[in-house]
Amino acid sequence: MKGITHIILLLAIGVGISSCSKNEEALNPSNADVTYQVPQGNAAYDQTITGYYNTYGSYLLYKFSDRDAYWTPTMWKKPVQSSTGNWSVGADVVPAIADYIAPQLDLIDKSLFSLYPASFLKQFLPVKLLLCSKVDSIYTTYVFTPVYTPAKGVKKIAAYYSYDNIAINYGDASVNQMTAAEKLAFLARLNQVLFQSINDRGLIKPTIEFNNSADYSTTLTTQAAAYGKGIISTYYSATALSDWNAFVMAMVTLSETDLNRSVANTNSSAVGILNATKDANGLIRKRYNIVRNYYINTYQVDLQKIGNKARGM
Repeated sequence: MKGITHIILLLAIGVGISSCSKNEEALNPSNADVTYQVPQGNAAYDQTITGYYNTYGSYLLYKFSDRDAYWTPTMWKKPVQSSTGNWSVGADVVPAIADYIAPQLDLIDKSLFSLYPASFLKQFLPVKLLLCSKVDSIYTTYVFTPVYTPAKGVKKIAAYYSYDNIAINYGDASVNQMTAAEKLAFLARLNQVLFQSINDRGLIKPTIEFNNSADYSTTLTTQAAAYGKGIISTYYSATALSDWNAFVMAMVTLSETDLNRSVANTNSSAVGILNATKDANGLIRKRYNIVRNYYINTYQVDLQKIGNKARGM
């Protein structure tokens, strides 16, 4: 691979020239010319970025447009305020600051890349990882005085997934001031978002063994009843797919200590799902092991080790 890797994706009316976009074909508006290129400069970290592209096939971009961050085939996802004052859900992102890209890359490597086999990331990372100095979750909040009024809520987050990209925070001075707790929170969020992107793209489906290990045809009326059948996703909308994804997210976000804690079976969080209080019939643990062993045997990825690490274990 030469120093500059260059892919141009051009979709015009009646003519389609597409690049490989990892598990799905990228869709773009007619007459759109989208170019991704690495390296984007000549700093030392640019060679690190090029190395990541050569290994994983994903573009780590610190120069990117609003289109790179917000466009999807069905909508423009940049948060906007409606005529009623409410804000659409999403994230505001700003590109990383050059002086902090090197430590940001080191943080990403320790919190994500080093935790998985290269083959897994090559297959499942989205097309773009956007290196950002700001990733803010946007939502509607309310001002109560002098009148009840919608307002823009803003919360700093470590990472955000949107269609073909993950926007990653801490490409600013704060990367050099992170506490141990903040680094763990970053690791937890980044890995959670990675698996959110895998789940949302439908790249890993429940196995036949998993599908056959629970009865989804019977109407469930409480979360406790769902637990009794080995089902951990929300009882009134549970499916094999939602349950599979719920087990994955439980493992990558919670430690084994969290999962084995005694929590009331009316509690809908994943905390305590392996304890007899929730898992009275042992079916949750059986299904947990099906999912965990599938990832270990198929991808050499132990999801629970990610959750343990995210919790400082």
